[in-house]
Amino acid sequence: MKKFFLLYLILAVFLIWSAVFYFEAHQNLLVTFFDVGQGDSTFIEAPNGSQVLIDGGPGNEVLAKLGKELPFWDRSLDLLVLTHAHADHVGGLLEVLKRYSVGAVLESGEAYSTPEYQEWHRLIKEKNIPVLIAQRGQVVYIGKEIKLDVLSPFENYNSISLKNPHDANVSTRLVFGKTSALLMGDAEKSTEYRLMEENSAELKSDVLKVGHHGSKTSSSEEFLKAVSPQWAVIQVGRNNRYGHPTQEVLDRLTATRAKIFRTDLDRDISFTSNGYFFIKN
Repeated sequence: MKKFFLLYLILAVFLIWSAVFYFEAHQNLLVTFFDVGQGDSTFIEAPNGSQVLIDGGPGNEVLAKLGKELPFWDRSLDLLVLTHAHADHVGGLLEVLKRYSVGAVLESGEAYSTPEYQEWHRLIKEKNIPVLIAQRGQVVYIGKEIKLDVLSPFENYNSISLKNPHDANVSTRLVFGKTSALLMGDAEKSTEYRLMEENSAELKSDVLKVGHHGSKTSSSEEFLKAVSPQWAVIQVGRNNRYGHPTQEVLDRLTATRAKIFRTDLDRDISFTSNGYFFIKN
């Protein structure tokens, strides 16, 4: 009995100190751009413990990434955001839905007939997860003074079939105090130009998640000038067959004097914000 009691005490002390170290290390807003190959996946954690995952990459790599970010006792996420229906964004979210308790989902709801996207909706329905259909003007609060502003899509695309799913891309701007990060998913130039027409002042951000993996379809010169980021993050797979990121986009980003980070070269890329400025971890 004494041995069991001693083991119990050791375990209790371990759990208590693990929690103390975890919460002390998470007093700021954390934004981590996961290296999940040729795809997007971004993890956000607020100081109050709220956790958001935007996209999940093409495979199951996101599970290992979450396992490193979350303490072993944490098997829940407050919000999943799917920027659009392509497999390199929704694929990894399927296993996340299976293994984590999810509070809510934010997506465009576009009609797109791929096995991954159909399974996404089946799992959401099976688990009875609330779904918010994204549209410009919505605001999702994830902590004190921390919010996700939905910048696009501009219309309600729920159950509407589109020739190009990127037209329904869910673009968001993460704001904490005086700091911000613009998360563009796979938004293309047409979306960028409309965002500038609507309100170019709202685009200026410290961190830019570059649209469409650095493809030439995105990141117009005018748009990058409006954003004027200090840091630009490109989520892209090593030696990918698409030639991402393109040299022309890299040149445009260099012209803005942004510090460029790439998941194919830098692996996971993390930033923290105290509400006054971002710091690259």
